[in-house]
Amino acid sequence: MVNSTEIIPVDQPYRCKSYFRWNSHSKDLLNQSETILLSNVKVPFDTFYIQIGECVGDNDEIWTLSANTDCKNTPIVLVHGFAAALGFWLQNLDHLAENHPVYAIDLLGFGKSSRPEFADDADEIESQFCNSIEEWRKAMQIEKMILLGHSFGGFLSTSYAMKYEENIEHLILADPWGFTEKPDLSNRPYWQRSVIKVFGKVPPLGILRVAGPWGQWLIEKMRRDIMRKYENIVDDPKVVATYIHQCNTDNPTGEHAFKRLLHGGPWAKNPMVDRFKESFPTEIPVTFLYGAISWMNNTYGESIKESRSNSYTHIEHIENAGHHVYADNAEDFNRSVLNACKILKSHGNESRNKQ
Repeated sequence: MVNSTEIIPVDQPYRCKSYFRWNSHSKDLLNQSETILLSNVKVPFDTFYIQIGECVGDNDEIWTLSANTDCKNTPIVLVHGFAAALGFWLQNLDHLAENHPVYAIDLLGFGKSSRPEFADDADEIESQFCNSIEEWRKAMQIEKMILLGHSFGGFLSTSYAMKYEENIEHLILADPWGFTEKPDLSNRPYWQRSVIKVFGKVPPLGILRVAGPWGQWLIEKMRRDIMRKYENIVDDPKVVATYIHQCNTDNPTGEHAFKRLLHGGPWAKNPMVDRFKESFPTEIPVTFLYGAISWMNNTYGESIKESRSNSYTHIEHIENAGHHVYADNAEDFNRSVLNACKILKSHGNESRNKQ
């Protein structure tokens, strides 16, 4: 098996509609930046599209990376967070693929996957994302999987596991978004309430498209934190900025779908914590991996663990890691994921009190 993506020359002017000329989106640059990032992966892998039919749009395709597929152990499936794509797992692929097949996908509406128009209703949008993952699983002929989701991907992975529990051996949630309810904002300062109100009305990444040719410059200035996460692996950190920019300046259907899931700010309309306690299958082992210095509220994990007294629920706080826990401290994160992979559904209830 060989790395199948090739660097695409971009010495010719990129021709597209005037909107995209201003927007500075280039499929060539997206392909090239992803290729450069993935060239640092040592394990052999393949990248390809998987057709999932009329799942949300007319002919949806999910961009997929696979590694170590000959291994007979339960595969690990990686689901990225909001505004991300499969290249963000750069520091995890080699280690996770040592003893497991590994698959990483670009969610519909993100990265290099199709950009269909999602529904307006939050419940239906959530269902559309879950169904797209299920159609992908069936097309890949994966019987059981260890599903690992980060942030928004953790929210969707949890929703998927509740809907298709028979396909999940273990759910691993890396600093998941969307679990907590919207707090009472009445006592917050006026400026905070105003910022939150604006956040609820404006597309989260709209500034990148409005900025046009200066969009990547904004990322380089405002998201140096993400670029630094890969500086010891990637020769030119600006490639990371290019990748982020190109992933998020295509038709923003996934971004718009995410916005419709929001409740007047960065909270979910249908927060997961109570749904989890009421409906999550008891036989599925669950591992929460939080960044010890993340800004994300992580108190709900303990309350979920208390509510699952007869089920395996393990919580870890990864030291020296923030919200991007998989990249901030990849070594400890990878070790924790592989430890979690040893706890499968058939042994989950037996092992629930061991940690």
